[in-house]
Amino acid sequence: MYAYKIKKHIACAAITTLAWGCLPTALYAAGMDMPANKPAAAVTAGYRYELAGPIKSNNGKSIVPIRLMRNGKPVSGAVIIQPRADMGPMGMASMTAPIKALGENPPGTYRFEIDNGPIWNKPDSWALHFSAKVQGVVQTVNGSLTVTLVP
Repeated sequence: MYAYKIKKHIACAAITTLAWGCLPTALYAAGMDMPANKPAAAVTAGYRYELAGPIKSNNGKSIVPIRLMRNGKPVSGAVIIQPRADMGPMGMASMTAPIKALGENPPGTYRFEIDNGPIWNKPDSWALHFSAKVQGVVQTVNGSLTVTLVP
């Protein structure tokens, strides 16, 4: 009787292990945002956002060129989603400014127009947050950078 219970528990453990071991693969195959056997941080490691040139400010609006980099090389063809500009570096993250994508030009450089003048009428630090969908990468590439914007 005792041997039967041990075999039964071993069999249940093996089935559970197989089922849970296949879960990430099943979720990935079903189109869920979770690649098999790789944590999200590992998939998006090596990506970062950086300032791609000087910021141009005029009439309360700032044009900010950013570059999405992977292992020291610019990434072109990414779709930047959910851009956000806030005054988090000043301790006022709830103060946001409208931000509009202006496209990719040249390849690998993404420009954004931030309407910061009506929000804060003096030069200060702003946090820019971006999420990008990159071809061939299942996970969204998230990042941010801090810049000084002049109204």
